[in-house]
Amino acid sequence: YTVIVWIYKIFYKREYVMNKVDIFPEALFSSLIDIPMFSQIDRADLGDLPGICDLYSFEPGELIIVEGVSCSSIFTLLSGEVDILKKGQMKELIKINTLKNGATFGETSIFLNEPSTATVRAKSLSLIMALSREKFAAYVNSHPHAGLVIMTYIVFGLLDKLRSSNEVIAYEKEFLVSAEDLEAMKSLFPPTVDEILST
Repeated sequence: YTVIVWIYKIFYKREYVMNKVDIFPEALFSSLIDIPMFSQIDRADLGDLPGICDLYSFEPGELIIVEGVSCSSIFTLLSGEVDILKKGQMKELIKINTLKNGATFGETSIFLNEPSTATVRAKSLSLIMALSREKFAAYVNSHPHAGLVIMTYIVFGLLDKLRSSNEVIAYEKEFLVSAEDLEAMKSLFPPTVDEILST
C-alpha cells in the first residue's frame, strides 16, 4: 500500500455522488511519485497536479465508465484493479483487459470528445484520480515537459490496450458459432460417414 491508500483507509469521507474522497494534496503528491508515469515528472510540476484533481473510490463491481456514454475526465488508477469490458456480438460484456496501479483510462472522451469506447468496472476496491478535460488541457499547456511525459505514457498505454483488444477480437471471431449452433447444423446432415458417402 502506498501512503495515500493508508491515509485513505483511515480518514476518507464519502459524498453522495461517485464516492468522492477528500484527502490532503500533500498525501496525494506522496502517492503520485510512486507511480511510474508521475515519477518521471519534475517535482515542481507534479506539485501543481493534486490541487486540480478529484479522488474517487469504487467498490468491486461498480461501473466507472459505461461504453457509449460520454465522459469528461481522464482517470488514473492509484490502487486496486479495474476491468475493461466491450460489448460482444451478442451484446454480452467481454473482458478485454485488467488494469492495475498507474494505468490511465477515459482517453477517448478526453481527446476526441466522443462517447466512451469501453466499459470500465472496478474489479477490487479501487482508488482513482480524475482530471477533467479542461483541467487536463490547462495543466499540459502550462507544464509542457510534464505534459510530454504524461502523453507518452498515455500513448503506450493505448497501444497496450489495442493489442489486448485485437487478441480478444480475434479469439471471439474464432468462436462466433456457438455449440448450440453446431448442434442445430448437425441435424441438417446425415449422422454417419457411411450415410454421407451413400447420398
